[in-house]
Amino acid sequence: MAARDEEFEPPNDTVERLGECLRRRRKAAGLSLSGLARKVNYSRGYLSKVETGRAPGNIQLAERCDEALGTGGALAKLARTQPRDPHPPERTEPRDPAREAPLGLPRQRRRDVATSQHRTDEPFAEAELPVSSGTAVAFMLALDEAHNALRAVARADLPPSARRDPANDVLHDARVYALRERLLVLGTVPLVSAAEAAFLRLIAVRDAIRTGARLEEAAYHQVYHPFAEALWTFRMALRADLGQSPLTPDAIGRRDWSDRERCRDCEQQGFPSA
Repeated sequence: MAARDEEFEPPNDTVERLGECLRRRRKAAGLSLSGLARKVNYSRGYLSKVETGRAPGNIQLAERCDEALGTGGALAKLARTQPRDPHPPERTEPRDPAREAPLGLPRQRRRDVATSQHRTDEPFAEAELPVSSGTAVAFMLALDEAHNALRAVARADLPPSARRDPANDVLHDARVYALRERLLVLGTVPLVSAAEAAFLRLIAVRDAIRTGARLEEAAYHQVYHPFAEALWTFRMALRADLGQSPLTPDAIGRRDWSDRERCRDCEQQGFPSA
């Protein structure tokens, strides 16, 4: 009787159950979204949409997830009872027709958007930005997300031997490496140069945290503040790439871009600069 109830329940409920079932099975298997995405060759963003009910998924995806998670066909069974996905599934390297460029952009910039078939696949996938700039924005957000996740690793109070894998996974889960590769191909020289500087500073933060640095210690602050400065410099390069007026630290109430003047630990303990 339970099987018949599942088969004939309304489509919206089925879509929701498929996503919830996928999330539950994935977590039970100890896989992150990025880890499952690599196994089934679908993008992390698309899997997230399926899990949250924003996309219904499809049988092919469900079958691959069944195989990767060892669920014995449970996901495929749910997928067969739902409506067909009206949107093309997003694979690891999704391609969609580019949107119309805003009229305010220079002519060459509009042509870049109109002729490109790439997209960033992350928060700015729907934004009407030139492809290189959209990728740069996504990379900037990924750097910030990865840094916040690294801080969470440091707060977990793990010994260095238990920090290495979580610290390494942070950059993969935030898609830092994938977006970096895309930006290296698509970005202008000033944009790539600023992005690479911020990336290398983030790597220094990761290395310090995975070898045992605590957030209140000098070892962390000596790598964090150069990263903060490099990330702000990258933001300013992105503004310039988009034709926006430059910002100075003073314009937004800062002494510089390093965040040192706002750092309580540096003020109280007098940590030396890197």
